[in-house]
Amino acid sequence: MDTESTDKKTPLETEEFKTFHASFEEAKEVEEKIQLSLEFMKAILAKPNGVSLKEFWDAKRLCGPLFKEKMNPIKRNHLWSEYAQLGEEARRLKEVKDEQAAFSIEQVELAIKALEEDLEHYDRLLEQIASLQFPKGAESLGINREEYGKIQQNLNLLKTLVSRLDSLRKEVLAIDMRISHKNKILKRLSKLGDHIFPKRKELIKKVSDAFMADIETFIKNRFPQEGDKYSAPYYVIRDEIKAFQSLAKVLTLNTQAFTKSRKTLSEGWDKIKQKEAERRAEMGEKEEEHKKNFEEFLHKVEAFETFCAKPENQERSKVLGESNALQEAMKEIPLGRDQVKILKDRIQKARSGALDKVQEKVSQKKMAVQKEVDDLRERLSALVKGEEKSSLEDLEKGETEIKKVYEGLTLSSAEIHLFERSFADLRSFILDKKEQVVGDENLEDLYEERASHIEVIKKQVEEYRKEMGGSNLDFEKAMTYRELYDSAKIHLDREIEALENLEEKLSL
Repeated sequence: MDTESTDKKTPLETEEFKTFHASFEEAKEVEEKIQLSLEFMKAILAKPNGVSLKEFWDAKRLCGPLFKEKMNPIKRNHLWSEYAQLGEEARRLKEVKDEQAAFSIEQVELAIKALEEDLEHYDRLLEQIASLQFPKGAESLGINREEYGKIQQNLNLLKTLVSRLDSLRKEVLAIDMRISHKNKILKRLSKLGDHIFPKRKELIKKVSDAFMADIETFIKNRFPQEGDKYSAPYYVIRDEIKAFQSLAKVLTLNTQAFTKSRKTLSEGWDKIKQKEAERRAEMGEKEEEHKKNFEEFLHKVEAFETFCAKPENQERSKVLGESNALQEAMKEIPLGRDQVKILKDRIQKARSGALDKVQEKVSQKKMAVQKEVDDLRERLSALVKGEEKSSLEDLEKGETEIKKVYEGLTLSSAEIHLFERSFADLRSFILDKKEQVVGDENLEDLYEERASHIEVIKKQVEEYRKEMGGSNLDFEKAMTYRELYDSAKIHLDREIEALENLEEKLSL
């Protein structure tokens, strides 16, 4: 079977293919048409995600007949080789996709079989489902907890099965396979759904009806007709409403029951809020106390703001210490919610402003240190690059001055390696200059210096090799150490050659 005919058909051409096709039709020369086709085919194969080969084969069919046209034989051979190679790559990719689809189908069928087996042992699975965790306060609602627990336990299991069923259906639809095979699998899933969904729908109705009946009983008992006294304190009724609202969230209710219960409970909540508002209106003395406490504590907050504004106090430990002490003191006095918010916001604003200035100082210090490092690196680089025009004395003096500053810096491991690499290059140039001016009687000393320097470079090569082998390097650091390693290797070869030349001079 031709590989091209097995690829999934796509009814609509993409904009990418339309653009290519237009360029293909506009091209006059046969070689240009072939080259456009090959570039488009390469682009299709280079796509990283979910390559669809339909347009690859369409482009290939346009390109293939062009090789029968008259053209330069050398160009024909070159283009045909690339054309054949792309076709072979596409066929290999198609085989891989077919293998992946076959594996996915096998895994889906295993998952469906597992789901079928689970449905056959439904009662055993039900025993493994955790019992319903009733919200705080539900024990005082007068509901049939056992019935709710049993129904919801079934619904939780069915929810898991439905989730597995939906996931399998989506996975099947996403797999590129024959339509007949896909329909067969979907029918198996539909059959499983016939066992799950009707039962789930029935249980949802049952729990919804029971919940609405309990809500109606609660409203009737707790909210008497106008003028009648409430049967429980407001805070008790409020907690019971919260418990019913929390219970509605853990039960699997239908939309109608959830909406109606929410509306009914909200109306009850509004009535309680109204009653509580009336009660708060009778607590004027307490509000006066809050106001007095607020005004007194506000002076402390203002003092803290002044404290934070002074430069000598802008240290992280000082600011946080004063802020925490102030907030702890605020907890000890009665205040209104809005008053607490105002005080906290002012404390937070003053603290953030002071801490921002602390951070700004830290950042400025870091920038100054980094500038010093950058300046020193530029001095060292300029000394290395200008070594040909510099005298031995200037190089040695520059090396001494730069090393003195360098030894007083705090650097990262990567920065140290970069500096040491440049220092090693500079030392080699200094040794080269020495070799030009020293007499024969000093060649042995120079030889020892060269030998010692080679050991330094060997150590660098080994360090860079170890760093490159580390698994925690990002791409940029890996490239840096690769460049350092290559540079050190070249440098090492050069030094070894220089040492051998010295040996020849000493042997004369």
